[in-house]
Amino acid sequence: MDLPGADSADVDETPEPDAPEQAGMLMTVAVLVISVFGFLGKVAGYVKEIYIAKYWGASATVDTFKVIYNSVIFLVYSKVEKLLRPTYLPIFVKHRDQNREDEAKRFFSTTATMVFIVLVVITGVVMVFAPQIMRLGWAGITGQYRELAVDLLRLAAGAMLLLVMSVMAELTLHAYKRFTAPALADACRQLALLASIGGLVGYGFFSSSHPSGIKAAAIGVLIGAALRLIVQLPALYRKLGLVKPSLDLSNPDVRRMLALMPPVVVGLLFSTARTYFDSRFGTDAGEGVYAALDYARKISDMPVMIIPLAVSLVVYPWVSEWATRMDREKLAESLVSMTRVMAFIFVPLAVGLIVLSTPAIQFVYERGQFVHEDTLMVRRALVPYAAGIPFLAVEASINKWYFALGDTATPNYVGASMAILHILIAYFGVYYMRRAVGVLAFAFTASKALKVIVLYGMLRGRIGDINRREVLAFAGKLAVSTAVMAVAVVAVSAAFADMLVGAGTMSRLIFLALCGASGVAAFLTAAAVLRIEELTMVVGFVRTKLAGKLRRR
Repeated sequence: MDLPGADSADVDETPEPDAPEQAGMLMTVAVLVISVFGFLGKVAGYVKEIYIAKYWGASATVDTFKVIYNSVIFLVYSKVEKLLRPTYLPIFVKHRDQNREDEAKRFFSTTATMVFIVLVVITGVVMVFAPQIMRLGWAGITGQYRELAVDLLRLAAGAMLLLVMSVMAELTLHAYKRFTAPALADACRQLALLASIGGLVGYGFFSSSHPSGIKAAAIGVLIGAALRLIVQLPALYRKLGLVKPSLDLSNPDVRRMLALMPPVVVGLLFSTARTYFDSRFGTDAGEGVYAALDYARKISDMPVMIIPLAVSLVVYPWVSEWATRMDREKLAESLVSMTRVMAFIFVPLAVGLIVLSTPAIQFVYERGQFVHEDTLMVRRALVPYAAGIPFLAVEASINKWYFALGDTATPNYVGASMAILHILIAYFGVYYMRRAVGVLAFAFTASKALKVIVLYGMLRGRIGDINRREVLAFAGKLAVSTAVMAVAVVAVSAAFADMLVGAGTMSRLIFLALCGASGVAAFLTAAAVLRIEELTMVVGFVRTKLAGKLRRR
């Protein structure tokens, strides 16, 4: 693999077009590498959330930090990444596929320079006009918390520039099918944020008893962003060498990239509006509402942000190559395979999380300033968020099929319309139904689910034929296996419910382990009886590998 400091040919190298087994192997290994680092980063991220919950609970202090981080810093970073991935990456991949390294390097140079200039301007505007941004954008944050928000925004604003430049490095390395350095870099970002909070507060540099203590988290955001860029630079240098800044706007590749952007920009504007209105509605609804939403999303996002994200990142260069060659059958087969695997993993996981939502929240957060009332509020968000996990698991990947086919319009216009639906549901629920946490979470899941369903339907006819009978048979078997699992989890949780009375962290962990193990065993047994192909493939693969090792010995 592409280990930092290594400069040898490895499994990240581009496979030959006539070697599908090699491509499959490389994709599997790359997914594994990204998943491992993604898991480490997520663990660090969740420990960070535990620290925040322990020190400040679900309070206005946490609302303030999460608004700054989610709705400004991380929002800019994530939206620029979503803008560049479908517009920059396919063009760069095409040059790589056709061995035009000089053109690829010039394209990178101009794009990176443009992005740097734009982000310098945005960062400067945010720092200078931070008070006005907070006053106009989040009227529900008042008094000392508005002053805190301004300080946090100015302190962490530089992270936007660093994070976005790290995206340029990440996308370029992905085009070379190099995935280790970007995955390691993002894990380092999360570890830096955790270390900053734990170190600065734990050793008394900042006080957890005062709202200003959360500035430790803002410092961690800045340090983590710097690490995310720095860790990728050696690998990027090995591929491109020294790159000089350029603003050659006459470059035809730049013009093609800009021509692809308008539909993406539309989708991002509406997606940004959805994120903003969630934070605005949450802070308007009352103290701790937005924090509760974010705590719940952190739990529901953990599985989705590891394997599905890794699959969507890894599969994109290959799908782009298949689309370039107009291999419609390969596009169809890979889409069905990806969807079935994601469903096999994440449908039972979502059901299990819904059933065990309360003990899961108690285990992760309930300590220090985070009390049982906070658990109940977070649960109202976690249940609808968990229901959306299977749809989120395939959303990122289904978008890549459209992007590979040169269609940035369809997924973004569909996404924009679903963002409007989300905002309408949330607005009606908060201001007319007087519901907040559950309605805001439901709005997200409903809009995402409908988006995925629509995109799958509209992709028909653009790729090869899909055997619908096999798909329906798989869905039926999966539903039965998941129902068996749910019954097992409910039965075991009822039998051991006494363990949760006055329980500590270890007792909650044991309870979740017992329930989870029984659920996994019941699901796999049912899947084996029903002969779900995804399970038999894994078992066959393991048997083959073990048999090969025994023969070699």
